[in-house]
Amino acid sequence: MGLWLMAVGTSGCTASPEPPPFATAPPVIQTVEVEVTRIVYRETVVTPTPAPPTPCSPESLSDASQVVIGAILPLSNTGVWMRSANMQMGLNLALERVNSRGVAGVPLRLMIVDGGDDPLRSAQLAEQLIVQECAAGLIVGLNDSATLAVMDVAERFQKPMLVIDAASPSITETQRQMVFRLAPATPMVASMPANWLASVGDFNGDGVLQAVLIVESSAAGDLFIEQSSEWFARNEIALEIHRVDAPMMDFSPEIARLLAMPTIPDAVFIVIGANGALALHQQLFDAGIRPDKGTLVVNHSRRALEPAVFGWPGSLGMGSIVARRGPWPSIATEMGRTIFERYRQSGMPTPEMSTFLAHDALLLWVDAMQRATSLRGADLVRALETSDIELAAGRYVFPYHTEQPPDGVNAPQYAWHQWMTPPLLYLMYTEASQDSTTLSVIWPEQYSTAELPQRR
Repeated sequence: MGLWLMAVGTSGCTASPEPPPFATAPPVIQTVEVEVTRIVYRETVVTPTPAPPTPCSPESLSDASQVVIGAILPLSNTGVWMRSANMQMGLNLALERVNSRGVAGVPLRLMIVDGGDDPLRSAQLAEQLIVQECAAGLIVGLNDSATLAVMDVAERFQKPMLVIDAASPSITETQRQMVFRLAPATPMVASMPANWLASVGDFNGDGVLQAVLIVESSAAGDLFIEQSSEWFARNEIALEIHRVDAPMMDFSPEIARLLAMPTIPDAVFIVIGANGALALHQQLFDAGIRPDKGTLVVNHSRRALEPAVFGWPGSLGMGSIVARRGPWPSIATEMGRTIFERYRQSGMPTPEMSTFLAHDALLLWVDAMQRATSLRGADLVRALETSDIELAAGRYVFPYHTEQPPDGVNAPQYAWHQWMTPPLLYLMYTEASQDSTTLSVIWPEQYSTAELPQRR
């Protein structure tokens, strides 16, 4: 037993074998490149933003070596070449007058450019006149669409413009601050026949106020009917419209139609082109359709004022009435008579309204620039709004403006910056073969020199 214990004891004291050591991999050193800063040089071409175009006109007359007015006319529009020529003539006559003294002693430079009645081209020319030629203001003798395009440019650069041809009410009824109009608006012209006849009343005393429009079948005739018809209704005038084909010189069918009417018309308005208007007028008188028989005959052809100039051998009878847009020698101002005389000396037909308006537009500019506190747009507008000056076509006043805008009731919206009293006249032959330059004005009252004789 003792041996067993010894064995056990010996066995318990014997050392255990040591485990083999773990294998250790040698260290691996890695090189890591860390980017701290990168400087990148990149060449970039930057196009500088161009400065917007700006007006270059002088601030005041005292700063100016000259003042520039730009005129945009439809010189290359062959359809209105005569009107363009008249405008150019009027501007040149006015420039002759101004050049002797300038604008408060400062020379005036007039730049006439051709817009051709094209809206895009006209707008581009307007901008060039303002930012390159240093125009203080514009005179615009273009049609409605081209004028509207120029208006946007005038407003953008705050340069006033005087309109001498465009007639659409929209030109002024939007009340653009920079826009003034000398030319009559469409409603002013379209209302002439009805407003005049309403002032005459029942001429033949039959209890019915009635008119007949004899109009040629053409685009111009259609436009006349479209624009004028509503005014007869407004004035409670019974209206018949008779169309005739043009050209025509024998109006027997129309004469028969008039004679067959159940009531005698108080007035017959002739709206026919060329010498047909003169032929119809004479045939009406020959048929007894004339004032002493109870019917006024009103001719809207310019040829009725100068029959001989257009090769017509006859003369309009006593009591004949003729429409005229523009001044007439019998009522012309001293300045207006000068223009009539220049045309007579040149052997040209009577100047149109466009001659007088172009002439007066330049002189209105001179007057406004001399009265304005500066040549800035706002100051020129204030000067134009207070215009009160007699020129070739009449006395210029703009009654509706910033301080007194039109209310749309007592004054139409288009009355804004509108010359409201242009000479839209009815003239009358008081004797046969009368010199037309001596014709009396019977309407409107502002210009009248004689009254319409009462029917006997």
